[in-house]
Amino acid sequence: MGDVTAYIVCPRLCYYRVHCAEDSFTEVNAAKEIYVSYRQDFDLEWAEERCRNLYDFFDEHVFSKAAEKFILSPELAELKAVDWDVVVKSAKLGVVMTVDEIVECNGKRYPLFVSTNPPERDVWFRDAVKAAVAYMLGVGDSSYSYYAYAGELREFTPGLGVRRRAIKLIERVKMVKRGFLPERKESGYCKYCSFSEECRMSPETFASKFL
Repeated sequence: MGDVTAYIVCPRLCYYRVHCAEDSFTEVNAAKEIYVSYRQDFDLEWAEERCRNLYDFFDEHVFSKAAEKFILSPELAELKAVDWDVVVKSAKLGVVMTVDEIVECNGKRYPLFVSTNPPERDVWFRDAVKAAVAYMLGVGDSSYSYYAYAGELREFTPGLGVRRRAIKLIERVKMVKRGFLPERKESGYCKYCSFSEECRMSPETFASKFL
C-alpha cells in the first residue's frame, strides 16, 4: 500500500522506492508510533523507544517535532480499540496494507489510519484511496482518518468512483514494479525528495507517457 500512496505523491517516487533503497524517518512515521503508544496507555518515552527499534534510520529531531505537534483528541475515547498495526493483504489484487488501528463503534468495526495535517474538508485523496483499498480487502465499509496535528477524526465511505481510481492506481504500480519508468513531473515535493538527482538524470521513454 505504501507503493500506491507513493505513486499518488509522485509516480517516479513510487518507481524509486520500489527499485532503490530509501533511508528516511518521517514525522508521519513518528506520529503513527506516538498514536499507537498513547492508545495502548503508554507514554511518549515508549513511543520513542518503539521508533528506535522499528526504524533503522531513526531521527531524534524528527521525532521531537512530531511529538510537539501531536494532539490526542478526547473524541478517540468513543472508539473502542481492537488491534493495532494490522497487516491485511490480497493475493488477487497484489496489495498489502497496514491498518494503524482497528476500532469498534456501535457494534461495527472500522479501519483507522493516522496522518498529520488535515485538508480543509473531508480527507486527503491518499486517505480516500486507503479507505477504498480497505473496503476491497474486506476490512470495513468505512474508514477513519485521524489527523494527529489537529486532533481531528474524520470518517470516509469510499464510493464507486474512488474505488475505481484505487484499482487504476494498483494497476499502475504493478506496471512500475515490472520496470516501467513513469514520466518526470515537477512538483513542490521535488526539493524534499531524496531521489531528485537520479530523477533528473533518468531518461524518459515513450512508455513513460502512459504512467
